[in-house]
Amino acid sequence: VICWDGSEACGLAACSEEPECNPAGDITEDGQVNVLDVVALVNSILDSGVDPHTCADLTGDGQVNVLDVVSLVSSILGTDSRSADATSATMNKSGGTLNISGDGYIGAVQMTLVHGSDFSIELTDDAMVAEYRTDGNTTRLMVVVPNSEEIFTASGEYEVEEVIVANSNTLLNVAQPSSFELGAAYPNPFNPSTSLNINMPENGYVSVKAYNLV
Repeated sequence: VICWDGSEACGLAACSEEPECNPAGDITEDGQVNVLDVVALVNSILDSGVDPHTCADLTGDGQVNVLDVVSLVSSILGTDSRSADATSATMNKSGGTLNISGDGYIGAVQMTLVHGSDFSIELTDDAMVAEYRTDGNTTRLMVVVPNSEEIFTASGEYEVEEVIVANSNTLLNVAQPSSFELGAAYPNPFNPSTSLNINMPENGYVSVKAYNLV
C-alpha cells in the first residue's frame, strides 16, 4: 500500500502513524493549505450527513462550522491583507438581491433559505468561495470573503430561516432594518472626523448634513 507520506509498505499496519493535522488546516491532505482546503471545508459543512475531516476543527471547540472556515481563511491570507474586523452586519433584501454589509472585514456568510419549487438562486462570483446546496424546499449556502455586499440574486419567493455572519474570529450580530435607522455618531464630539451607520429597508438616496450647534 501507499502510506499517507507517499512511502510504500506491506499493509497499513506497517505505515507510520500519520501526524495530526500537519500542516494545520490541510483538509485535502496534499501537504499544503490553500483555497482548495477552504472549498473542501465549506462543502463538508453544507453537505448534511458528511463527516468532516479530522483536521477541520481549527478552533478546537469540538464543532465544525463557519468559525473554522474564517480561521482557515485567516491562516491563508494573514492579517495584513485585510481591513479591520467588522463589529456588526446588516442584511438588506432589495428586489431579488440580498446584500450583507458591515463596518469592516466579513470573513464568511452562511444562510439557510426556505422556498417553493419555483425558486432559483445565483451566488455572487466576487468572493473567495461561494457554494450552495438545495434539498427540497431548503437551500443552504456559504459565501467566504465576499468582496462586495451582494451575496446572491434569486427568483421566486423565499424566507431567510437562518443567517450567520462572521469576521475573522467571531460571530456578528446581524440587523435587518424594517425602517429608516440612524445610528449614533462616534466619536462625538469629534475632530476632525466621525462615523455613523444609516440603515434603510430598501435602496435609495439619502442626504446627511452635520451641524455645529455652537
